[in-house]
Formats: sequence, C-alpha cells, structure tokens
Amino acid sequence: MSLTRKQKEEVIALTEADLKAAVSIVLISYDKLTVAEGTEMRNLLSEAGGHMRVMPKRLLKIAFSNIKIGLDPTDLEGQVAVAWADDPVAPAKVLNDFAKKHEEKIQLLAGSMEEVKALATLPTREQLLGQLLSVFNGPVQGTVRVLSGVQTSAVRVLQAIADQKESN
Repeated sequence: MSLTRKQKEEVIALTEADLKAAVSIVLISYDKLTVAEGTEMRNLLSEAGGHMRVMPKRLLKIAFSNIKIGLDPTDLEGQVAVAWADDPVAPAKVLNDFAKKHEEKIQLLAGSMEEVKALATLPTREQLLGQLLSVFNGPVQGTVRVLSGVQTSAVRVLQAIADQKESN
C-alpha cells in the first residue's frame, strides 16, 4: 500500500528535522539483508546512539534538497537507508563493522567513501581515553621501576655479603 500525499509530507518533514539535528549522516545500500540481519543492524546502531530510516529515494531526495545536502539518492543503486547520529563517528563505525561481517549484503554509499571509511576506522572515545591514560601513566610507571630497581639492587648486594660471610 502506497503512502498518501499527507503521509509522504510527514515522512519528509520528520526526516528533515532528524537530519538537521544530526552531526553525521551515512547512506547505505542493504539489498540482500534478511529481516533478522536488518534488525541486528538497527539494534547495533541504536546502541551506539544512532538511528536509521528506510524510505523511498524520491522522498529522501526531497528531504536532502530541502536541507541543502547536495546528494541525489535516486542516482544510487539498490534499496537505500539513511543512518544518522549526534556522534560524528558512531554510524559510520557501526555500519562499517556490520558491513565487514555481511560483505555481500550491505554497502556504505554516503559521501566520499574514503572519508566514511576513515571515520569508521577511528578508535572509539573510550579507546582514545584509554590510550591517553596509558601515555600519562607511562612516565609514572617508569619512575616506579627505576626506584624499585635501586631497592632490589641494594637487597641483592646485602644478600651477597651475607652469603659470603656465611661461607667464611
């Protein structure tokens, strides 16, 4: 059953509002996904704070045009879905990881593929914080090792002296 004109206008308006508020937008082709795989992808995206909408390319083209996104989804092949989030990396990373597991069934289409893939391969915020913490922690650990090395050396010297006196 096709949408009425009013329903189409509502979908376009809702999509425009969501995409205007989004920091990142990714278009994907998902032609061969099963319902279960599509649900898994949506759940993973949702867990990362992202959202996804499947809609006709004509309506997506109108929404893009209204919010000044210079991409024409009707030029893209296959069924297209749009994903977005407040995080600049989350949708690209989740969808790229999902696409690696389902290579034949999903493709990232949006914008420059190099930019989308570069964003998708960036470490998460938590990983970056962990790396930063280890950089800060490194000098402290080195100092502790040096100081404990002095104590260990002193104990070894004293033990060697005690062993020598026992043998005499």
